[in-house]
Amino acid sequence: MLTDDARPVRAFPVRAALEHGFTPHALRSAALASPTWGVRLLQPSGEPAHDLLAALEAVRRPDQFLSHASAARIHGLPLPSRIGTLPIHLASPSRAPRMRRPDVVGHRIKARVVELGGLRVESVEDCFVHVARQLDHDELVAVGDAIVARDRPGRLDVADLAQNAERYRGARGMSLVHRALGAIRVGSESPQETRLRLILVRGGVPEPQLQVEVRDLDGRLIGRLDMAWRRLRLGVEYDGQQHRTDAVQYARDVERHRRLQDAGWQVIRVSARDLDDGGRRIVALVRAAHAQRRP
Repeated sequence: MLTDDARPVRAFPVRAALEHGFTPHALRSAALASPTWGVRLLQPSGEPAHDLLAALEAVRRPDQFLSHASAARIHGLPLPSRIGTLPIHLASPSRAPRMRRPDVVGHRIKARVVELGGLRVESVEDCFVHVARQLDHDELVAVGDAIVARDRPGRLDVADLAQNAERYRGARGMSLVHRALGAIRVGSESPQETRLRLILVRGGVPEPQLQVEVRDLDGRLIGRLDMAWRRLRLGVEYDGQQHRTDAVQYARDVERHRRLQDAGWQVIRVSARDLDDGGRRIVALVRAAHAQRRP
């Protein structure tokens, strides 16, 4: 549900159990968990957000659905680590009563509802609008980049997101949505790549092409660069942790970069630590490379 390692749980409302003959004493059994009042769980997973979500599924109204960051997780969208799995965001249609429980944020919103893995969740395009209030600009662009990614099942494009945003014209926080829409690009494969691209552009570097294929003189593929300026034969790559910890991947990277150099390319490799200063050093490095390689 909200975590990959959570085990299935079975939840039931206390009121229904009493009506079916369970005694209050039986419902206080140590074998049962109670993530929220009025609900008991058999075989709890021990993961609080997962167990609470299972409990809420047993007592929510049929018209209620997951929204905001909780929906984003169900849709597989990237969220910053500062946003935890709790609280759970549960929405009701406009003018309907909200749910009020500990570790639950109740909303009243308009949204198209879809079903994913047996859960009622707001659509991904509505989630993009609503989660904007929980994210900064770069984080929201990363969510948008994930929504329009080429390999995403049922992917949308930026025009789809923009068209849906018109339904919320005049709503609070829509300026954040429209600003992010203008920065979303197809081709970013991680939130870190998105952040790096936005830092470079804000620093005055011309916007790069994304996922650029480089071939040798015989037309054989050398590799694909995260972002590049083909005319300058200049590329930038974000190296995630796996590039340093996986010996096979590291060896492949070394060989690929050697072949790129032989083909006349300069590739600047960037790690998370390089962005600790807000990207100032990397921006300066990339701008200098542009100046040196400009005809």
